[in-house]
Amino acid sequence: MPPERTSICETCSQKFKSRGLAAHQKACRRDAIRMQEDLERQNARAGASQGFHAAPAACEPTFDDSEYVHLDELGGLSNDHVLPPAIQQDDIRTEYHPHSGIPTKTDHFADFRCHTAAPSLVSENTTPWEPFSSRIDFDFAELILKANLTKLQTNELIGLIRRAVLERFSVTDYDGICKLWDAASSRHAKFKKEVISVPHRDQEHNFDVWYRPLWDWACDLLKDPRLGPHFVFDAQRLYKFDGQDFVRFFDEPWTANAFWNSQSSLPKDEGKPFAFIIYADKAKLSSFGRQKAYPVEEDKQYSGTQSFVNFKNVVWHESFKCLLKSIALLSKTGCWVTCWDNIKRLFYPLILILSADYEEQCVMALIRGTKCKCPCPVCLVPREELGNVLTSYPLRTSASMQATIAEARSFSRQEDKEKLLKSRGLRDVDNAFSDVAHTDVHSAVSFDRLHFQERIKSVGRQIQSKIDLHWRNINHFNHVMDISFSDGSKYEDISKLIVFAAHDVIDRGTHALPYLLLRCIQTIAAGRLAIMEFTQLLDRYSAKDDSGKNWAYPKRHAYAHLFDDIELKGATRNTNTKPNEKCHGPIRRIYLQRTNFKNIAEQVLRLDHRFLIAHSIRLDIEDYDDLIASRKDPSYSNSADNDEHLDNDLDTTFHVKLGAAQNEQTFAALEQEHANDNAFNRFRIKLADFLSDSLPAHGIPLPGGKRIKFMPDETVTKHRFVKVNFESIVDWRTTTDYLRCSPSFHNFPRYDCVILQTQAGVIFGRLLMLFTCVVDGQTHPVALVHPYDAPVGQRSLKDKHFQFWRVRQRPRISSEFFSVHSIIRGAALVEDHSIPGDYLVIDTIDTDMFLRMKVMHKSAGHVE
Repeated sequence: MPPERTSICETCSQKFKSRGLAAHQKACRRDAIRMQEDLERQNARAGASQGFHAAPAACEPTFDDSEYVHLDELGGLSNDHVLPPAIQQDDIRTEYHPHSGIPTKTDHFADFRCHTAAPSLVSENTTPWEPFSSRIDFDFAELILKANLTKLQTNELIGLIRRAVLERFSVTDYDGICKLWDAASSRHAKFKKEVISVPHRDQEHNFDVWYRPLWDWACDLLKDPRLGPHFVFDAQRLYKFDGQDFVRFFDEPWTANAFWNSQSSLPKDEGKPFAFIIYADKAKLSSFGRQKAYPVEEDKQYSGTQSFVNFKNVVWHESFKCLLKSIALLSKTGCWVTCWDNIKRLFYPLILILSADYEEQCVMALIRGTKCKCPCPVCLVPREELGNVLTSYPLRTSASMQATIAEARSFSRQEDKEKLLKSRGLRDVDNAFSDVAHTDVHSAVSFDRLHFQERIKSVGRQIQSKIDLHWRNINHFNHVMDISFSDGSKYEDISKLIVFAAHDVIDRGTHALPYLLLRCIQTIAAGRLAIMEFTQLLDRYSAKDDSGKNWAYPKRHAYAHLFDDIELKGATRNTNTKPNEKCHGPIRRIYLQRTNFKNIAEQVLRLDHRFLIAHSIRLDIEDYDDLIASRKDPSYSNSADNDEHLDNDLDTTFHVKLGAAQNEQTFAALEQEHANDNAFNRFRIKLADFLSDSLPAHGIPLPGGKRIKFMPDETVTKHRFVKVNFESIVDWRTTTDYLRCSPSFHNFPRYDCVILQTQAGVIFGRLLMLFTCVVDGQTHPVALVHPYDAPVGQRSLKDKHFQFWRVRQRPRISSEFFSVHSIIRGAALVEDHSIPGDYLVIDTIDTDMFLRMKVMHKSAGHVE
């Protein structure tokens, strides 16, 4: 094999192998562009007094105002502390756990990356399809797996292929494919079966438990060269400099306190915490719920009795002990693993986060649920005090709860035992999580924002409203409260929109109670200080509500622990059950399409494992294809690294990119098409005036030094789509909006709204037309926008109550041209039908928009 070539990166002047050069150069150029943009943004921010350029740390909800490091204190840091040449506004300080041996460092904002994975070290496997005898055999078997063909259909298809085969094809029948899948199954940890026996009413009940050993699965991940570089093993504390102090903020789990505390609890050697996030939820496999994916069926004779409820909890924990068995001992002794980079590391497995709904949290923590004396799995709040989220109560710990159970078991009288257990809301069951060291089940159970939103169902009896909003990653509703079935994701989206849908049909005077409830909904997301206002408003509402509904419920009390959870485990996305619920779909499809509906566990898990193996082999084959292509052409890079594939979501090298180009159209035809629309009045002349003024302002000379004039037969090219990359002020990562400007998008007109940066400041507007025109051989992207910046007058009481940001459209004839590069990001607006021409900005559409609007409210003097 000839020696592999090396080349020098034009940006950073480092040497790289030719195979990886294209990917590196693209990333290197992107980082250089980002650094330049960040530096320009910082300079602009330093001189800005309002708008989006000033985003104080106080407006970001995951900052901890209680943890400051004053600039004067930096002089006392060790000599290992790596500082930039001069501390600037927004600098990021990273403090690593003392056990890591990594010195504290401070980066300029433009240079900071929370975690950058090293390049993947993928081995050169020339036969990645093994144990399949050829690539075509694997491709065929993978297709059969995905297509859910039956044994008979598979054999018929094989017979047809073998009659006209052009490439070596050794598969003979369906059974042969199954044998190959079985041979390949050892690539990853396989599912195992154990039988557990649990007594109830003097009778032993046996249950089959299928599980993939947790540590075997973890070792597969640690040895994977694609995943390995993304692991973070050392706890960090991140701080952002606000001009005077370094203020701590929380993001990923390893930047929060629980991970730090876990590493502190380990022996002072080279051991690292290996933290698991475990999700659990009941699932129904069949449409009508007859087939369930959990072990214990209800027994009509004993259902609801205390003994049967305890029995179900014992079955759950005995089953979970099988899953945790592989890490229980290792959590105490540690385990050496040779990782993807051939480095041996010592790991202590632990459970950091338990992601589950309240019902599953009760099972995990072994408490008695909503009706017990202490219904919170985290603290010992009395049931009658659930509505009081402002008072702190003693926290549960695994050690204290186990001590209570041990004390109760020491009593000779059953009545005394039950009295003590009931006083803490506990069940007399051994907890599976107590076998795992450095794990506290009551600390691990976490706030779940998905299932909390389901409480929005209660508003439906009082609100029937409509909202016409189409936005990416938001469910589309015509009548919000008319839906007959919704999952947690739909309730979450409804909670974002319900206030904007219902405010104009609920009058404060005639609908006082629903109006008050809407104020409760609007306040939830505002942060730790808003918890007090939310509690006061909900108390006022519940005092007047005569529906009989109990508003002092456990999920409401969960907000008492929300911000403690963020400090312990990072942003709520780390504990949210929403991503995990998507795992139910593939299991249901396998059950419905590939089983005989009898003894389904083995059938479902066997096929689920085959899909994992198929995915693993497919990734190896893709790496093999890249290797072969790079040997033939050293300049080759795959589609993920190719600059020609700018439609890839991962590409962040541009700010604005137009798409969905239409045929060229002359100015004469365009003006004729829109003759009845005042927004297009004198289109050609206004565009020429706009470009004549804007091009010189951006250093572009006018043709011949004269103002631009377009002829009626000159052309423009319309576009119906624009992709906008912008830096999120939540985590400073690049975020993308997909915006439409189309007369027919899925058979309906759609003209999205945007936030624009103008010389006078930030404004909102609606896209009317996206197009490009050519001046002196250069193409210029332009947007025709209907501005929503007319004066709105004095702020109404309703706007103050709901913290609305109101905008008002100008006459349509006042539409203006803007460079598409003036677009900051997309905006979701909803019309206020009570005031024609007025629109409300939906600040709950995403967290970035919420924080941007919070800055605008503060600049406008709406909040202190």
